[in-house]
Amino acid sequence: MSIDAVNFTGKYQVNANQQLSNQETCLKRDALMGFWSAKSKDGEAIHKQLTDFYQGDVYKANKSAPLDITFNIPDSEDKNFEESMNLVGQKFNKIV
Repeated sequence: MSIDAVNFTGKYQVNANQQLSNQETCLKRDALMGFWSAKSKDGEAIHKQLTDFYQGDVYKANKSAPLDITFNIPDSEDKNFEESMNLVGQKFNKIV
């Protein structure tokens, strides 16, 4: 009898437009958003959400408007996701 591995997913909610300490940190965070959206289960939808927001009227009117995004990250990457977000000071919530 064999048991197939089940790939569970960790869900994280992030304000992808959170104000950070400086421009360099914001650029690092933005790069991480792209990296983690590529690894996320719904990466194309996240990329579209990011693009639409930063090109849209809400951001043009308010550069600090929140942008809540949910990442569905493979469980094997949970620790790396959390460490990378903590490294740049990005707040996140793990959704159970």
